[in-house]
Order: sequence, then structure tokens, then C-alpha cells
Amino acid sequence: MRLLAILATSCFVSSMSMRIIDPVVPDISRDLGVDPASVAMLASLYAFPYALAQPLLGAFGDAFGKARIIKIALAVLASCLAASAVAPTLGMLALARLIGGAAAGGIIPLAFAIVGDRFLMVERQLALSRVLTAIIAGQLTGSIGSGFVASFFGWRIATAAAAALAVVAFLVTVWTLRAASSMPRKTPSRGEFFAGYRSVFANPLSVVCFSAVFVEGIVIFGLFPYVAVLLEQRGAGGLREAGFVLAGFGLGGFVYTALVRMMLGRLGLYKLIMFGGIVSGFGFCLLSLGSSWPAEMAIFMIVGVGFYMIHNSLQTQATELAPSNRGSAVAAHSFFVFLGQAFGPIVYGAGLASIGTLGVLLVAGADMALLGVATAWGLKSRSAPLPMAVVSDRV
Repeated sequence: MRLLAILATSCFVSSMSMRIIDPVVPDISRDLGVDPASVAMLASLYAFPYALAQPLLGAFGDAFGKARIIKIALAVLASCLAASAVAPTLGMLALARLIGGAAAGGIIPLAFAIVGDRFLMVERQLALSRVLTAIIAGQLTGSIGSGFVASFFGWRIATAAAAALAVVAFLVTVWTLRAASSMPRKTPSRGEFFAGYRSVFANPLSVVCFSAVFVEGIVIFGLFPYVAVLLEQRGAGGLREAGFVLAGFGLGGFVYTALVRMMLGRLGLYKLIMFGGIVSGFGFCLLSLGSSWPAEMAIFMIVGVGFYMIHNSLQTQATELAPSNRGSAVAAHSFFVFLGQAFGPIVYGAGLASIGTLGVLLVAGADMALLGVATAWGLKSRSAPLPMAVVSDRV
């Protein structure tokens, strides 16, 4: 449908912009004359404001119109990507990524909210899955496209190309995305804002869900900015190869979406989460062997399948934490995901400096396996089992 195509375009750009720096860390390091570890921190400088802005921008969307806030966010994001492409120093690049991250944080959650506003529940899951496909495609494009273009023309041209795509998405959205006239809006009071979050955290499952996605963000996404650096260090590839390796994670997401109904039918919710942790943990252990880049791309696909086995199950749980305040629950879920992503590069940087690549990857693998088991146990012990028909419909 036309609305889904418009929203998918915006979400594609938001997702792409998050991943464009990961495969080009060494190139930026050489160009700006700074160490790779400092450049890798750009991932945190993007993810922190991305996480922190979501609860605020969600409230702004309710007050002033979700479509309007998405348009403003796209305009700011496009401007920041353009500024990143010409940034003369790491400080200027960091500032552009900081502001761009805050703007991008208002696109995907509000797009999901628009789908919720305009689609009945019986149609909503299919509609959301189409938008999710665009998000995964954006991750793939950011990883593969940035690394591939940068390998021939440099990271600045790759970033400029991303800025051009953001401008296209902005123009398409301005011309075609209209607010639903039937949706009443009122300015939310501070009391209502905090009451919604109190109801979310009153649910005993919230601590399990939010803790799990926070750890996921650290362990899974914290490694991404270091992939190109680690490949170069052992002569296994460069920027282009790093882009393909990281794209394996997104391909794992596509594999998961194709198999989710079958896996749920055979495993059920809790075993799906448990095995997701084990699968992704096994992938990290394989990465510790230091294989060729095509093998590591395949391993990242395994990690991606395991990640989505856990993550999409937790997304489903988040929508039921506070049925009368689903917007707050989903915003809190996203906040902890990206807060973990913001801390991830810092944790990995310290780990690589202290225990080395082998030790870090083995610890990460053990953490993911334990996370899957602990999360499944935590959810099962704090709630009655969900009917399979309900779970299958909502994942």
C-alpha cells in the first residue's frame, strides 16, 4: 500500500544512517589522523541521542502530529549526513552524528505508531512486517553500500550518497505523507507522561524485557564498529569486506522472518528465546577463530538469526507490558535497545585493550548463551504461558 511504501522509505533511511560509519572506521581514522578506537566511539555518539530522544519525540508526535515530526526528523537527518560528509575534524563529525542520531530516533517509532493508528489489529502484523523489511534492508545498505562505495571513493562520498538518499526520502514524505484527519490530538501533560511509564514498569516482566534488550545492544552491536579494524589487523579484508561481513547480520534477519512461524510452532516462545541466545553465542565463538571474510559473513548471519529469535520475541512481550500505554512501553523498549548499543563500543574497546580479540569474542558468546537461558527463565517464572495463537500473531 502507498502509506506503507512511504513509511518504509523513511525507516530505510533511518536504519541505513545508523550503520554507515561501522565499515569505514579505518578510512575515517586515516583521513582525519585519529586512532580507530576514537572513531569507533561515533557509534555511541549516534546511539545515545537516538535512544534518549525517542520518548520525547514520541510525545511530540502525539501532540503535534506523527507525520509532521517524521518530516522534521528527516530534514534534520539529511542535513547532518551532509555535514558529516564535509566535516574537517573528528569533533565536527561527532557533532553531526550526535544531532543526526537524535533526529533519526523519531522516525521508526513514529512510523510504527502510524501503522498502529491506521491499520486494524488483524492487518497490523503484516503491515509492520513490511516496514520491518525496509529497516533490515536499510541496515544491509548501510553496511554493504558504505563499505563498497568507500573502498573506491572514500568515506566522504559514501556519506554524501547517504545524505542524498535522505533528501529523496524527505521530499517523498513531504509530498505524500498526510496526517490522518480523524486522529484527535491533545498536548500531553507531564503527569500523563510519567503515569504511562509508571504503568509500564509496574509490570514485573518489564525488568526482564528491558534488561535483556540492553545486554543485547551491548554484546551484539558493540562489535560492529570494530569489524573493519579487526579484518585489517589480520589481513583478512578491508572496508568493502567489512561491509559484506556486517550485511550477514541483516541477512540473518531475513532468514528469521522466513522461518519464525515454523520455529514458534516447534519450539514455543520460551525455547525460541533460549535457543536464540545459544545460536548467537555459538556464532560469536566461531568468530573467535578468525576465519576468512566470506566465512565471517556467514557466521554473522548465524548471529543475526539468533539475535532476532530473542529480540522479536521481546518486542512482542513489550507490546503487552501495559496495554493501555503501548506507546510508552514500545518507547521504553527502544530506549534500552539503543542505550545498550551506545555503551557497546565502549565496552568492546575496553575489552579488546585488556583481554584481546579471542577473549572478548568468547566472553560475548558465553554472555549471549546465558542471556537466552536467563531471559526465557525470567519470563516464564513471572508470567503465565501465552497461548501459541497469540504469540504467533504478534511476533
